[in-house]
Amino acid sequence: MKERSGRKSSPLDEIRPAAWTATLTGELLELLWVLEATVAAQPALDALLGNIVAGPLFAAADFPTPTAAERKPPGEESEQTEQATMEF
Repeated sequence: MKERSGRKSSPLDEIRPAAWTATLTGELLELLWVLEATVAAQPALDALLGNIVAGPLFAAADFPTPTAAERKPPGEESEQTEQATMEF
């Protein structure tokens, strides 16, 4: 639409192509092909999920208990490393 009407949610609403190009047509077709393949694969995926759910399960006790270091959230270790590096 050349003249957009309605509410704007962010400055990103202003980013849009001036014209529809062959590249955009190709990208749209690729997206449609991926969606088509995904829908076509759905029956096989449903059967696979059914087999997985019906199969044997692991109990939490079957896995090793994580250490305190392994329980830390991501990034916490790198922050400590950065602080130690800055102290030198």
